[in-house]
Amino acid sequence: MQNWQPTNPVERRFMDAHSDWMSFAKEQDARLMIWQTDETDAELVRLYFQVQDETSCAVRTMRASFVNEAGYATALADELIAFYDSRREASNVQGVRADWQAPYDDGKNPLLYLFTVVDSLMQHHPDIFPAMIFVLEPVKVRDDAAWVRWIDDLLSIIAVAPQLAERVRFVVPRIDIAPFAALMQRHRAAVRVVHGKYSMASVPRELLAESGERGPSGEFRRHFVMLTEMIEGGNPSRLEELRAAALKVAEREQWFDQCVVVHLIAGAAYLKWCDRERAIEAYRSAASSGMRAVEAGHPAGHKLVANGLFGEASVHLTHKDYAHSAYCYERATASTTAAKDGLMTVEAWRMSAVCWERAGEREHALEAGFNALDAGLMIDEPMRANSNLPMVVEWMVSQLGVQDRRRNALSEKVAALRGGR
Repeated sequence: MQNWQPTNPVERRFMDAHSDWMSFAKEQDARLMIWQTDETDAELVRLYFQVQDETSCAVRTMRASFVNEAGYATALADELIAFYDSRREASNVQGVRADWQAPYDDGKNPLLYLFTVVDSLMQHHPDIFPAMIFVLEPVKVRDDAAWVRWIDDLLSIIAVAPQLAERVRFVVPRIDIAPFAALMQRHRAAVRVVHGKYSMASVPRELLAESGERGPSGEFRRHFVMLTEMIEGGNPSRLEELRAAALKVAEREQWFDQCVVVHLIAGAAYLKWCDRERAIEAYRSAASSGMRAVEAGHPAGHKLVANGLFGEASVHLTHKDYAHSAYCYERATASTTAAKDGLMTVEAWRMSAVCWERAGEREHALEAGFNALDAGLMIDEPMRANSNLPMVVEWMVSQLGVQDRRRNALSEKVAALRGGR
């Protein structure tokens, strides 16, 4: 990135994020970076690490859920091993001998085993893994305080035995850093807090100003930018004015996908403002426009319909109308399946199961849970462990007692998801 020059507002902010990253990278004693941003700027940090994931094996975003302190290190080691296994075939095709085997785990010290796995991998492939940086972004954290304690213990062990992590660092992207205050005090030498300020909320207007775009697309984009800014405004009449203006252009040009997006933004605004009826109307309009996109042959049409149904489900869920929420999620599965999107299909069935259970409909809930597991077969096998499937399995286990006759069926489905292992 040394000779690359940014040419637009997103790239300029990307370079600002890169500068913040390099400030941490240059501090050799720092082991943990807490990268603090507001909610809008957090998207840029996610994008930054997404690019790192795709361009460098040495920076890995770790999604393993944090269930408890005892199991987290093992989950991280398993995720790293699964990542390597998923790349074996492609690496061999490219002429890289992907013959590393994970060291034996005696089960005595999970954290020590994690460092052993990392060190073994770096020693086997020093050109690919000269160092390792783990971005800790668990899909689910069951106990925030316990997760912070785990990181605190990690830093304490590194302080006592620095040789364990000479070439290993950790990053925690955060919006709220208050839970880390004591940890930051205890480990001042090892922790760096970066307060990232990137003003991502201003990007749409800047892009519009720089584009000089005219005609229908420029007209639509102007309305769209103002519409997105209205979510924080709390002005329904102005929102409807901008929504109508954007829809007028999109419908005239038969941009049904953009009609969906306009309705989704309106739905999100009304949901935020706790206007249940208007939120439902907006999300139903989004699903309806999505169907028009399907009829017009739009490649993303089915996903657009699903997004409208997911939105309506979230409104019902927010207002504790669990049965209607479950019904919306179930309707969404037809669209996600048609779109061949395994992750969305599993999530739709998973949320349907959760909602039916909260509605007191246990049999419906279990049926939806089994459907979620079946849908998991749509997801590529290497991706399953880091998807939402483990959450489904965990939930199903919690619902089915040891003596339940359906326990065997659950075991069979889990085995199928693991490729028969």
